[in-house]
Amino acid sequence: MTPDAPGRHPMTVLHSPRPLPFTDASDAELARCVQRSNHDTALAGWAVTTMALGLLVQAVLLAQAPPSPAQAVLAALGVPLLAAGTRIVLLLDHASTSIGSAADRVQLLAGIETRRFWTFRARLWTLGTGAAFALWTVAVQLVAH
Repeated sequence: MTPDAPGRHPMTVLHSPRPLPFTDASDAELARCVQRSNHDTALAGWAVTTMALGLLVQAVLLAQAPPSPAQAVLAALGVPLLAAGTRIVLLLDHASTSIGSAADRVQLLAGIETRRFWTFRARLWTLGTGAAFALWTVAVQLVAH
């Protein structure tokens, strides 16, 4: 890896949604930005699909369990998880429309940065929702068995 030029900030693996401070980024740097946001998109898409199937399976399990107050609470807590999954999908939708047709390099860079912003937010929502979903699933299993 080559040292960065003065006034440039290095691009790290844990990227943030702030824009790149330079417009003369190399093609390789732009490709890495797109690759990182593709990874965030893949993670979020996989997690949403997994959680949607898990919610369905756990809802059936809750419906078959003997009635209890904990069952009602856990069923109600499934709704915010479903809403969080929907939020992730909406963030990914924003990311998918951010690049569009760029007429020049500056517009392409702006589109990439906008996409990075939305995929970064989707990743944060995915991590938080995934953790909440895991705890909810454990609670459902404890109540059902």
